[in-house]
Amino acid sequence: MNKKFFMIALSGLFLAACGGEVATGDATDDTADEVVEVCTYAYDPAETVLTWTAFKLTERVGVDGTFDEINVTANDGASTLFEVLTGATFDIPVSSLNSQDEVRDPKIKNSFFGIMNETANITGVVSTLSENGGSVEITMNGISKTYDGEVKMDGEQVTFLTQIDLVDFDGQEAVDSLGVVCEAKHTGEDGVNKLWTEVDIAVKTTLVKECK
Repeated sequence: MNKKFFMIALSGLFLAACGGEVATGDATDDTADEVVEVCTYAYDPAETVLTWTAFKLTERVGVDGTFDEINVTANDGASTLFEVLTGATFDIPVSSLNSQDEVRDPKIKNSFFGIMNETANITGVVSTLSENGGSVEITMNGISKTYDGEVKMDGEQVTFLTQIDLVDFDGQEAVDSLGVVCEAKHTGEDGVNKLWTEVDIAVKTTLVKECK
């Protein structure tokens, strides 16, 4: 037998005996599926503060106050902060007004809100809301008015800032009425009794975030 042929045959026999087949099976993919976190948001009345700032005297001296009761119906369980508050309605009893002055509070309730129509409560709805701004419709003295405002974000905290004008609600009579009972406090060194009709509004709320 040809020596070269013999060596080739022997090599083939050796490979067959030792299982020299090339593996053809697919490799197993051990990469774990990525876990996606799903979060929802809800409104918390305990984390909501409304601050109003009115202005008196020619120099526009600010007087701050709040309302101790703010009733909000929001869209709990929404997937974003803005969805929770967009379309939310609110109802604010004027009896809960708090200007940190026990003498001034009854004057505002009786001589300002008290002479308005249908204003035992201030009501409204958050018309739009996004990181670029928002708008809110407010109803007072039987009149509804929409105002645009600025939105500030800090984690789950949302702050809405705007300025309203009481003239828009036919409120000049109420302003003048309050000016009479508060004449001593609203008259400056220039002798002018002045209560401005513009009021700054700031609403700050922190939403509850729950992730699964």
